[in-house]
Amino acid sequence: MPIQREFLDWSQPALPSAADYLIQRYSDGDSLDLSNVILVFPGRRAGRRMLELLVEKATLRWPDLLPPVMVTFDRFPEMLYTQKLGLADKLTQLLVWRHALSCIPARELTAALPHIPNEDAIPAWMALCETLRRQHNELAADGMEFSEIHEHLANSGNRSEADRWKALRRIQAEYLMQMDSLQLWDRQAARLVAVEQNECQVDRDIIMVGTVDMNRIVRRMIDQIADRVTVLIHAPESEAGSFDEHGCLIPAEWESRQLNIPISMMAIVDKPDDQAQCVIQQLSELQGRYRADEVAIGVANDRLVPAILQGLSDAGLSGRWPIGQVISSSRPYRLLEAVTMHLISARDGLPADFASLSDLVRHPDLTSWIDLKVKLAFGSEKSVEAPAGSIVAQTQRRRRLKAVETDWLTTLDKYLADHLQATPGVLLGDESTRRSVGAVCDAVELLLAELLPPSLRSQAHLLADERPAPGTRRKGKVGQSLPSQRQLMLDDMEEAATHSIQQLLTRKRTLIEWADGALRMIATIYRDRELVEEKQSDRAIVECFNAVQSLIESLRQVPDMVMPRTTCVQALQLILRQIGEGNVPPGESELAIDLMGWLELPLDDSPVVILTGFNEGDIPESTTSDVFLPNSFRQQLGLTDNARRYARDAYAMTTLLNNRHVLKLIAGRVDAKGNPVAPSRLWFAADQQSLPQRVRLFYAADKQQSDTGDREVGLSAGVPDTRQSGFVIPSPPPRKRLPDEISVTDFRVYLDCPYRYFIGRELKLRSIQDETRELSAAAFGSLMHEVLNRFGESNVRTATTPEAIELFLLTELQKVAAVRFGRDRSATVVVQLKMLENRLQKFAEWQAGTAKEGWRIVRTEARLEYSHFRDSKDRPVKLIGRIDRIDQHQTTRAWRVLDYKTSESALKPDATHRTKGEWIDLQLPLYRLLVQPISVKGEVQLGYIHLPGDLSQINCSIADWDEETLQSAENKARQVAADILDLRIDRVVVSNSQWQNEFSRLCQDRVIDRNIPWLSDYSLGHED
Repeated sequence: MPIQREFLDWSQPALPSAADYLIQRYSDGDSLDLSNVILVFPGRRAGRRMLELLVEKATLRWPDLLPPVMVTFDRFPEMLYTQKLGLADKLTQLLVWRHALSCIPARELTAALPHIPNEDAIPAWMALCETLRRQHNELAADGMEFSEIHEHLANSGNRSEADRWKALRRIQAEYLMQMDSLQLWDRQAARLVAVEQNECQVDRDIIMVGTVDMNRIVRRMIDQIADRVTVLIHAPESEAGSFDEHGCLIPAEWESRQLNIPISMMAIVDKPDDQAQCVIQQLSELQGRYRADEVAIGVANDRLVPAILQGLSDAGLSGRWPIGQVISSSRPYRLLEAVTMHLISARDGLPADFASLSDLVRHPDLTSWIDLKVKLAFGSEKSVEAPAGSIVAQTQRRRRLKAVETDWLTTLDKYLADHLQATPGVLLGDESTRRSVGAVCDAVELLLAELLPPSLRSQAHLLADERPAPGTRRKGKVGQSLPSQRQLMLDDMEEAATHSIQQLLTRKRTLIEWADGALRMIATIYRDRELVEEKQSDRAIVECFNAVQSLIESLRQVPDMVMPRTTCVQALQLILRQIGEGNVPPGESELAIDLMGWLELPLDDSPVVILTGFNEGDIPESTTSDVFLPNSFRQQLGLTDNARRYARDAYAMTTLLNNRHVLKLIAGRVDAKGNPVAPSRLWFAADQQSLPQRVRLFYAADKQQSDTGDREVGLSAGVPDTRQSGFVIPSPPPRKRLPDEISVTDFRVYLDCPYRYFIGRELKLRSIQDETRELSAAAFGSLMHEVLNRFGESNVRTATTPEAIELFLLTELQKVAAVRFGRDRSATVVVQLKMLENRLQKFAEWQAGTAKEGWRIVRTEARLEYSHFRDSKDRPVKLIGRIDRIDQHQTTRAWRVLDYKTSESALKPDATHRTKGEWIDLQLPLYRLLVQPISVKGEVQLGYIHLPGDLSQINCSIADWDEETLQSAENKARQVAADILDLRIDRVVVSNSQWQNEFSRLCQDRVIDRNIPWLSDYSLGHED
């Protein structure tokens, strides 16, 4: 008896019609017993909706409804046969494929897979196994093995591809042989055996709804039980010739069918964000005639979902995407990911680096956990005997310890920026900094120890206890040979690695041991956290935890023969790959509008459908590049190809056109990357006369259709768009007191931007670059200044021979670098130190020359103040500053007040201080006032000592300013000082200057229409 086909006219939605059919067929008087029926649907959503419809329709007349068994098409075949062997789950299959690949000689593997991953590249191997598994399953679903593909290619004369599939056949044979040896089947193999041995049977009626595309194996399975199978075809009986005996589409019948989608249904916009706004526009046009549950938003491309959900939220509406959040965006997953990246950074026997540790500790949940550990570490120190020294010294030490205890992350960032240390070997800096950074490193290792099996965790803690105390180091000697210094550096790094828990993490163990450790680690962070079910982020934590637990349960079923032994990093990479694509379903909301995939729409019965992503490549989906089976080859083999996909989508669109009250299609002109995209071919499946108009509409320059205007958006009632940006540039808070001193460098900052002056100099805001990998321009200059300051305070400062000066400078540079950077330096820092050496060597030549001319260094790094300065309103304010160097000529008694400049530009003083006759910097002119209290009188020259990368430009340049010019600078300074005291902020300058970038976001430098509502109140000064 053939399969029974029943046609449900597509003038009505499919599921309500199917429900009516079931009631008509199975109702008997006052009873409606469907317990002997298996309903098969393409997806779970249709099954849930069918149950709702049956309950709604049966409530009054058949209150004792016995529901049917609901099953998805993917799981339905397993109800038709008895499984003689256990079915391997996906993970086991992948591991068997991996083991099979490891048994094949490399020469044979290369013939099938030209790019063989490195042995330790677990993610690459698993991706390869996934490709093989997917290819195996697809062919097996159509009753084919790799050997048949090889024979077909060999017979068609395609020698190269035939050789490739011959090698693939060998891999598949190894996989099947290993599955047999493990007494396991994969799902497709079990189905094939069931078909070949005619084992399919069922004792219930099977009714298939919406199953318009089936593979060969399923067709053969239902052929064996045809007398119990009914296929409900959502189409009028006049379309019977468009479906085969299994109720599946006949592609040739749909290939040239004209759909004639009305042009008025189409909205064409530009970008993905415009599609989201167009959805809002279409909802506004409903004018409250439909409830939220009567509207469905179709999504042909998942990448549109975030923009649509955000657009709905901005409009005061709620959307529900059933897939919800992916586990890979959950907090525990991100923690595992950060731990993995940290461990990956450990290479060549060295410990994991500081850069990845800095990223890891920024995970918000780990930050909170480390807070507690750091406080415990410092708390134990406080219980120790009080430090020796004066009361003042003890108090200062306690304050430093308290500061780093409460703000260890800032301390860590500053440590990395100052010392540029690659790996946490011997810690540098002062005591409080070393203790804080050491406490953070200890906390991270304590967390990493949770990854180890219980039997090894105690050993790990012992290793941690044996690690050298922070700040201890083997001392090298100044002037020691470079190989000796390098050996000390390697010894330090080796010792850090040897005494690290991370050493234990590199030993290979079974995957299940590492998975247990991953679960312990995330439990350590989250066990005391109170989770709220209503919060999506908290549900994601639970789902991630459950995903790891499920993975562990799956691993317990994996035979020992294929259980891989891996390092911790390899295991974590595999775990992340396995759990990352899981879903965290969103919370239920009756007011939410459902978003659903394109292929779910035909079985949805919402009267309003708004479909986004109506573009070629998404509708219909097209596959032109397959690693193993191109589309042309698929057609020859009868596999799913583009023709079948087109028929499926053309049929789906036809059903929507025939039974929806409102249907709106939205297509974009470009994708998220700005690449042009074409409209769906279904749009052009129309009569010839309308094609020119359709083409013009899509490519027209007029794009007004994307303008959503200021419409109110509503379903049952209009919800006004109340969006308003809350991002304003913060207004200056009230001063606690007027400044009583101004640094001479502050004047330039104020002249550049009064607002930046206030937040930087008075509020003391600073940014710390935590991703610094090299010396910044400021740090480079600071290092140079420190060496030159030591020179200026030494006896060598009077030397007139370059050799003596050079020896001193390079020796001091070595000392300073050892303290600041230790011996573990990045290649970049080594290069920069060499650049410093080159500049110092050239400086030594210049210094010897200027000393021969009679100039002597009198003071360096002089911190000076001038107390007699008054602003333009005659208010006293002290000037302060630090002068790099003051020289005096031994014969003329003239003075030179000099600043070292390491910038590459080597601009002369007038160029840096004035532009078009206007003062933009007052530093050097005000030096003249600062030196008065130390009896620097008579001829006073102001200038720079240039130390740029161009060694030929290393020299001294003196400003050529007369008394009148210098007086104008002092007058300008008095006016600026008055503005500073008055808190006059008349502008927030948009800065392109790199050195001001730390405040760029705060000042909204890249915002076109900045919001500064308070500026007018401060433009003439502000009284506190």
